[in-house]
Amino acid sequence: MPADPGSARELLEAVVTAFSILGGGMAYWSGFNAARALTLEAPPEQLAHSINEGIGKGFEVFSLFSVATLIIALWT
Repeated sequence: MPADPGSARELLEAVVTAFSILGGGMAYWSGFNAARALTLEAPPEQLAHSINEGIGKGFEVFSLFSVATLIIALWT
């Protein structure tokens, strides 16, 4: 059974798109939490903790969007 290079490319594009959405969401939430902590003039330890919490929150929220995007991209 020969491999279809077009299918492999579409799969790779779908995976890259899904990970891009996940990474963008994680970057958004970590940046949002960092900006909020800086506004409150938080100490560096609390700022680092806020950024880490934002990364976790972004993963939690955007992993669902990422999976949905992967499914839609592979379906179409």
